[in-house]
Amino acid sequence: MMAKRKARSSGSVKPKRIKKKNKEERRLEQALFGTAGTEDIEENVSEDQPGLDDNSAVAGVSENTDKGLFALEEEIGGRGAHEGEETATEAKLEPAWVDKHDEQVEVSVASVSRLRKLRKNEKEKKLLGTEYVERLREKFREIHRSDNSWAALTMTEKEEDLILQRSSGMLVSGIAGNPRKLSSSALSAKEINVTRMKDANIEAPSEAVVRSTRFHPNGQVLMTAGFDKTVRLFQIDGTRNPKLLSVTFDGFPIYTAEFTGDGAEVFCSSRRQHLYNINVSTGQTTRIPGIKGRRDKSYETFAMQPGDGAKYIAVAGTGGNLLVLSQRTKQHLFSLKANAPIVNCAFPDAQNGQTHEFRTICSNGEVYTFDARTRRCLSRHSDEGSVKGTAIACTSDGSLYACGSSSGVANIYDAKAGITNRPKPLKSILNLTTQLDVLRFNADGQLLAIASSRGKEALRLIHLSSKTVFANWPTFQTPLNYVSTVDFSPNSGFFAIGNAKGKVLLYRLNHFHSA
Repeated sequence: MMAKRKARSSGSVKPKRIKKKNKEERRLEQALFGTAGTEDIEENVSEDQPGLDDNSAVAGVSENTDKGLFALEEEIGGRGAHEGEETATEAKLEPAWVDKHDEQVEVSVASVSRLRKLRKNEKEKKLLGTEYVERLREKFREIHRSDNSWAALTMTEKEEDLILQRSSGMLVSGIAGNPRKLSSSALSAKEINVTRMKDANIEAPSEAVVRSTRFHPNGQVLMTAGFDKTVRLFQIDGTRNPKLLSVTFDGFPIYTAEFTGDGAEVFCSSRRQHLYNINVSTGQTTRIPGIKGRRDKSYETFAMQPGDGAKYIAVAGTGGNLLVLSQRTKQHLFSLKANAPIVNCAFPDAQNGQTHEFRTICSNGEVYTFDARTRRCLSRHSDEGSVKGTAIACTSDGSLYACGSSSGVANIYDAKAGITNRPKPLKSILNLTTQLDVLRFNADGQLLAIASSRGKEALRLIHLSSKTVFANWPTFQTPLNYVSTVDFSPNSGFFAIGNAKGKVLLYRLNHFHSA
């Protein structure tokens, strides 16, 4: 037995056959690994060459193909210009929704009832796949009045570079992940340059008072909601402003609507014991059946913490209770208590690290500062000169906040001074004489918009650095009507004004370079 084994081991080993690669495999290998010339070597390694094992085959390739693998660019360019052109043509990719096999497919539009609407005349029985797809697109554009141009990737090189910088966390300003920090130079205090654009909701005006209008965090979409029980989303381009989505809630006139911090959902409230939530990408609605353990009559007033990483929704309950919910689960987390009914609440932007402190204003004019971590009141003071508090807002970094009252006075406070019992306002704005309902800071803290829904054309813009009101706008010819809500786009390029007529006026603030 031992002799037989030795005889076998000393005998010649059969060479392994190397499977020849077809043309397609060689082309793919050359495109991926740059293995120019290896196909010639493999063909030269004959199947009937005796005494070749795996190691010798590999050695032969490595010795003989160095030149082909590391050829100079001049040599490759000189010998394979036509091959490079063919490879580039083959490597040109088409959009994912283009299928060359559509031309070989026929769809019957006469036998299926829901496809008959795609026919241009009754004689049409079947359509080629390409024609069928085009008819579907035409029908979509006809229904939604949109050409989906917002989805087209037509970007300049600068825009592409900016997107790459944002995705890698290296913004030009040096503050990662927060495009709103890319602010312009200081705004002039003398006058503001404003251009009127087409109304934001010109394609679908509201049929009642617009209660809420908010820009999406990406600055390209605007949400409107109001007493007509409908939430609408518009793509804001300043020229057409096409409608993207419309959702109507039966028996639910909307008092407040806000985007969540990440912009993925819209949260709506009314004078009801339940709430609604809308998924922005799918349009799916979710009914939230009240707050467990609470018997409040309604939840019409709430505030949403803005910015990436936002966690909280603050809902004003009855008897001075403030109910804090989770943005992610919509579940009740904890409650806070004030000595008077809470009228409104304001959060700073969570992106600036202000993730726990927020402020509320009560009907008696008292301002509370709460800490969500300790669930305690940090400070409390009365708004100077206020008999009845009506509104509150704060800058994105939380350094300033403003309070409104029933007399139309807006007081601007320094947040650091607000921890004392009787802080003095930095400035009191006395330009309005009716109840002040609307307060809104822009993203970089250079502007403050104040408005009253009780007086016609009652809107003013304040330059915060100088604490002065712009005199050149709005004018007596500005068609404001009764202003019910306002908002600035994330980069302050657009300013939206909702009014009692159901319109959302859109203005371009020319000092700011982007929306």
